[in-house]
Amino acid sequence: MFIKTRRNTAATHEQVEESGYMASASDLMIGLLFIFIVMVMVLLSRKPEQPPEPPADPLATVVHTIGTKLQNAGVPVTINQVSGVISLPADTLFARGSAELESLGVRTLRQSAEQLQQVLPCYIYSQRRRLPDDCPPNPQQVEIETILIEGHTDSVPLHRGDYNNWHLGLDRARAVYKVLGSEGMQTYRNEREQPVFGISSYADERPSRKDNDTQNRRVELRFVLAFQPTETGATKGPSSTLKKMQDTVR
Repeated sequence: MFIKTRRNTAATHEQVEESGYMASASDLMIGLLFIFIVMVMVLLSRKPEQPPEPPADPLATVVHTIGTKLQNAGVPVTINQVSGVISLPADTLFARGSAELESLGVRTLRQSAEQLQQVLPCYIYSQRRRLPDDCPPNPQQVEIETILIEGHTDSVPLHRGDYNNWHLGLDRARAVYKVLGSEGMQTYRNEREQPVFGISSYADERPSRKDNDTQNRRVELRFVLAFQPTETGATKGPSSTLKKMQDTVR
């Protein structure tokens, strides 16, 4: 009888140990499941992170700032931030086939020159030594390398001997430069001490409107920047392409 009791006691002890082990394993699994559920709830409650915004296109910013200033002053310019171009009003500058500014065109250009004198020094190397107090934000410290005054014509061909639409476009650009330059902007220099303003002609090769040829009789200001942003938004020197162009003309 004594031996049988010991065997029963040992079996009962083993059952208790096994039951305790199973209970501990069950508690561990429940705890891990609880932690997993909590982690899932936390992840679901978190807002997805927004991807960082790319740095603003400095050319678009500069052109928009300058063009908006002209518009606010009543000059009906058209702004193209992608190409870096501000188009002066076509219907007020020149008559068909003429490079002589209309009286309204002269007033418009003088009004434009007054506004440009206020904002361009903020981006011109030779003028930034004495920056105006009301300059727009320029966190990337970009500067304007070149402003091309581009003359355009409508598609009506000229019949004046060797004088054609290419000459007409150039004369229109020259006429606009003469008015803008008379306000002192011909003295603006880039970092290499070269004139910022230049003139060019596209004749009728770059129409802005196909349904209204009159609107193609225009002059545009094309802006070229000397500085380009890095991927992080910081500033660096002239881009490799621009630097190659600069090196070829030195």
